[in-house]
Amino acid sequence: MSSAEMSRRSVVRGLSVAGLSALLGGCFTPLYGDPTVVSGGRNAQASLRELDIPEIAGRNGVVLRNELIYLTQGGGGRAAAPSHILRVNLRVDTVPLVLNTAAGRPSAQAVTLIGDYTITPVGAPQPIHRGSAFATASFDRTAQRLASDRALIEAQERAAKSLADTIVTQVAGWYATRPR
Repeated sequence: MSSAEMSRRSVVRGLSVAGLSALLGGCFTPLYGDPTVVSGGRNAQASLRELDIPEIAGRNGVVLRNELIYLTQGGGGRAAAPSHILRVNLRVDTVPLVLNTAAGRPSAQAVTLIGDYTITPVGAPQPIHRGSAFATASFDRTAQRLASDRALIEAQERAAKSLADTIVTQVAGWYATRPR
């Protein structure tokens, strides 16, 4: 086999890979890409801005609500003219992960926040969409009580922010795919 034949094969192989890549390059949408690329993407973004989020009970509810408002309104406060209401029912579950047998107490735990949400048109009694999401964060327990309490609070805040991301993603997906 001559070197000219090998270089021609490599050129043909390189061109075919480049051509195939160019053809398949338009078959996906990046996660954080332009919303106009996906059909319904702009609709979902505008609909998220029209969500009203009422108060959620508890300290974790305050963190979750603030994060939901930030993610849906872009940091601009509450919706000016809401068309839908996003209600979230929040549950908290704490589970020991590692048990310190010498001390008889857990040395690591996980906190799980579970959010059951509904979307209801303003003024309508029946929800048009229901969903559920959860987020988990782990933390270490120590013999120092205040440090353990603070670790629990920080884990709950991390879980609340993660839960808000998940809920907004699910709601945006629902808005993008629902028929108008």
